[in-house]
Amino acid sequence: MALQVNGAPSGHVVATFDADGQLCLNSNLLDQAGIAAPSDLPSSADSAQCLRGIDGLAAVQVQLDPGKQQVQLLVPTDLLRASAPHPRTWASGGMAGLLNYDALVLTSSASGQSSQFRSLGTELGFNAGDWVVRSRQNHTSFQGVERFETLYTQASRTWERFQANVQLGQLNMRSSLFAGEAFTGLQILPETALVSRNGEDLGAGTAVQGLAYSPARVEVRQSGVVIYTTLVPSGPFTLRDLPLLSNRLDLEVSVFEESGEQRDFRVPTANVRPVSVGTLPGYGIAAGKVRRFDGDERDASSFFAVSKDWQLGSAAQLSGGLMGASQYQSLGWGVHQALTRRSVVSFQQLSSRTPQSGQGRELQATFSTALGLGLSASLTASQRSQGFRHLADTGSATVADEFDSCSERQWGASLRHSDPLWGAFSGSVTRYTVGGGQDRSRVSTSWSRAFSGANLSLSVQRDSGDDARGTGLYASFGLPLGRNRSLNVYGRHDARSGLRTGARYTEQISDTLGYSLGADRSGSGQTDVNGRLNALPRYTSVDLGYSRSGVGASSYDLTLRGGLAIHEEGLTPSPYPLRDTFGLLKVGDAVGVKVSTPQGPVWTDGGGRAVAASLPAYQTSRIEIDTVSLPRYLDVLNGYQEVETGRGAVPRLDFSVGLVRRLMLQVRTAEGDWVPKGASVHGNQGEYLTSVVDAGLVYLAEAPDEVRLQVMLPDDRPCHLELDTAGLPESSIPYATVEMVCRAE
Repeated sequence: MALQVNGAPSGHVVATFDADGQLCLNSNLLDQAGIAAPSDLPSSADSAQCLRGIDGLAAVQVQLDPGKQQVQLLVPTDLLRASAPHPRTWASGGMAGLLNYDALVLTSSASGQSSQFRSLGTELGFNAGDWVVRSRQNHTSFQGVERFETLYTQASRTWERFQANVQLGQLNMRSSLFAGEAFTGLQILPETALVSRNGEDLGAGTAVQGLAYSPARVEVRQSGVVIYTTLVPSGPFTLRDLPLLSNRLDLEVSVFEESGEQRDFRVPTANVRPVSVGTLPGYGIAAGKVRRFDGDERDASSFFAVSKDWQLGSAAQLSGGLMGASQYQSLGWGVHQALTRRSVVSFQQLSSRTPQSGQGRELQATFSTALGLGLSASLTASQRSQGFRHLADTGSATVADEFDSCSERQWGASLRHSDPLWGAFSGSVTRYTVGGGQDRSRVSTSWSRAFSGANLSLSVQRDSGDDARGTGLYASFGLPLGRNRSLNVYGRHDARSGLRTGARYTEQISDTLGYSLGADRSGSGQTDVNGRLNALPRYTSVDLGYSRSGVGASSYDLTLRGGLAIHEEGLTPSPYPLRDTFGLLKVGDAVGVKVSTPQGPVWTDGGGRAVAASLPAYQTSRIEIDTVSLPRYLDVLNGYQEVETGRGAVPRLDFSVGLVRRLMLQVRTAEGDWVPKGASVHGNQGEYLTSVVDAGLVYLAEAPDEVRLQVMLPDDRPCHLELDTAGLPESSIPYATVEMVCRAE
């Protein structure tokens, strides 16, 4: 049974009840609940010798929920053990392998020429004994150029006793001070999910905004490695929760427009993720050898790095660390200070020394504040001297070219306001100087407001510097056309493309199928059309798009995403990628049963199996069967389960089902009349089963394979029914309806 104490989950216990349904107390149950148990209380209980809760602990209120298989205890605080540690309540162990995939094919043709871009990202691995082993690869092909990269191969495990996560293999350094160097070696980090029960990935909370002037492909790189690829429609876009390699390195964003034009812009690292002092203090230990990717022939140095965060009261956090290699040394420190309950300021300084570039330093400062009434603002600034280097920048005496495109000075400011009457407004400006004294800047503003379900939005963006597109304007108006349909009309203008207007119709047919159709018209009268289909065909995710321009150029794209769990019973597909912690589900042998999981709905395969692709570590997850999707001959005994798992665990969740056959018989007499309401219905042995619920209607909740019934008519004349249920067609409706004739002897 699931146990709750004062509203908080406390794991699962073996519970015993007496003949009256009262909970029996024992020391194991009270220990799990954190209640001081009487010394003479047995460790276990049985129904014959039962100390009931109302007798043993009268002040404790016991609430039972059989539907959820849950026991809820309301306990006075003076009965709780004051210094009791949080009990271990999560599941651990389990073993399974996995294969995740993300495939994209983009084909374009124009003027008799065609090109194709292909990308395949894969992740192989397994979980065993709470170890998480993963290997991620990326393969791209474009215009005859093939590129294959192994992003990492690594193993990790959480040691719960020390609240630490140990990683081995090809890693990316995670540190509050130092850049996320790619290296091969060892890393030890605090398990923040275990400490706070609310862990986050490195990229959680990140947001990168941009503007596409046509349906486009967007690539995000960090340290030269592609970390994210997606397709976006024309207009403003926001990429969230990116899989960052580091929170210290700038992002390089490339937008590949439908016309073939490529636009690049850089997002400073300080603008990627909001500043917060609320994070828990941590530490980082890393040692190994710098990892070079394909095409990088520089020497790889061995190094070690140590960093530590200290919480100074509730309003300040101090960070410090050092890194050393054979020809590289770096020291760093930082402070985060809450000036008020709504304002935070932070400052960081890193210094480095190499034989080639000498000494250098990097400074970074941020300030963020909530001004009240829905208004917030932030400022960021950073500066690096000519001699400053990250560890990944070393290894060769001729590294000057590597820094021609790196930021030397940058600053940014943003302002946001939200008001129910005036809508939401945001504005930002970023300016940075790259090597050679070349300045670049971006200014963007946006406003949106809802009007009785409709939404109006305006966006302005201006770029300056090399390859800048000047000022771009975008306006859109969204109108709902029912619960799952909407129409969006828009217009955009920039110096290169001029004015373009368009409309897009979107409909979500079900939770597994949706589509959109759009048309776009330029100021010269050229019309482009496009469409997109999003489907979740149970065992994979499919995204299909097509577009055609007014001059005859066309393109289509196909994206497939999903995962595959590999276990002792075989292979189980998933429409979502499998994460560090996932679960294997079993619903008898039923095919196509829909199950709700934290990641989204999944469906059982031919063996009744499915995968909960992502379970948050050290948190409670709810898994629930959609009973409407069950075949009518199955009845689930408990369609709801909760599980709390440790990182790397692979829990097995088995939903017990039983065979049941429900029939609604529409019965007439031999004369063609309905059998009367209230007439008794008896079984083959003469035993009473039910009564006619309405004129001609006989309902059987559990019908046998061979149905033989006797209906007593008003004049005490019996008539008989016979039916072989094996011949009834399969269906997911609750019961089968059959018309029958009741024949007298």
